[in-house]
Amino acid sequence: MTDDARPGGIRRSARVVCVDDEGAALLLLHHWSAPGVPPRWLTIGGGIEPGETEREAALRELLEETGRTAPASALVGPVRRLRQPTPPGHRYDALDMTTFVWRTPRFEADPSGREPGERASIVEERWWRADEIAASDEAFDREDVAGTLALLAGASPQPGERVRVRASKWDGSRHWEHDAIALGSDAEGVWLGAPGGSTVYRRPGLEPFSGVEPMLTLVPHRPLAMLEGTWALVHWFPGSPAELYVDVATPPTLIGRRDGWVLEYTDLDLDVVRDPGGEARIVDEDELALHAERMGYPAWVRERAETTAAALLGAAQRGSAPGEAARAAWLAALADRSDRRA
Repeated sequence: MTDDARPGGIRRSARVVCVDDEGAALLLLHHWSAPGVPPRWLTIGGGIEPGETEREAALRELLEETGRTAPASALVGPVRRLRQPTPPGHRYDALDMTTFVWRTPRFEADPSGREPGERASIVEERWWRADEIAASDEAFDREDVAGTLALLAGASPQPGERVRVRASKWDGSRHWEHDAIALGSDAEGVWLGAPGGSTVYRRPGLEPFSGVEPMLTLVPHRPLAMLEGTWALVHWFPGSPAELYVDVATPPTLIGRRDGWVLEYTDLDLDVVRDPGGEARIVDEDELALHAERMGYPAWVRERAETTAAALLGAAQRGSAPGEAARAAWLAALADRSDRRA
């Protein structure tokens, strides 16, 4: 397991969530931080070596830490990409984790291929279900595994439930954040609403403010694999100069946690905007160029962002943007729910 740190103390990591027929995940109990810090349950994985792809690293780590081999095609994903802060005393500031899923019959891990440091660090292996993790007082890297198991479960919020919308940038820094209300779902995805005048929007560097117009958001249905999903979050602002505003982003993920629902996505700079007269355009192309270099976007991520923006622009110009036909009905549902809450 070779460390590959970028300037700034960020370690690129490939993870494998091994999931058995009961939906349980194999976790390893690691001493992965400073001496004296309690061990934590982690998924299979480790650093990406120079010249190695994320999938190659995931397969190598699977073999090293469990003794198991899998064909490259058996790894589903990547399913998630997350920048995760490390515990106090860890030699890196954070991990850039790219996660794959391997569905497999339950097996017993073979530790014979582990490197000396791994043999000293890993003290136990166990298969955990999501409900067992939620009920346990043991230390987990919960974002590492719980978020992926929630994604596998495929649930979505019920109408009326609150959803925390949380965006970040590729380097893990916070971006926009606000609360929304689940309205329901249709063939295109899950619809959220944010009432005008009472929804508070927050972004680092800005004073919190309330939106004037209501906002209707379509979260496109996504398959498990990121590359098969829609890389966009679609917003409708009726009565606004920008009636359609689409964030080009990694596939938005709805995850149910003990404290409620969260919608998470990584903003990829480009936006497609259309005014009420039907004129549409792509904005923030200069921001994409800047952040791609500064934050180290992989080439495939930048290509996906640009391809997505071009496709969305064409749809917006034709009047066939995501949610175009259904938005009026969902806007009425938001207005009805807002009236009942008033």
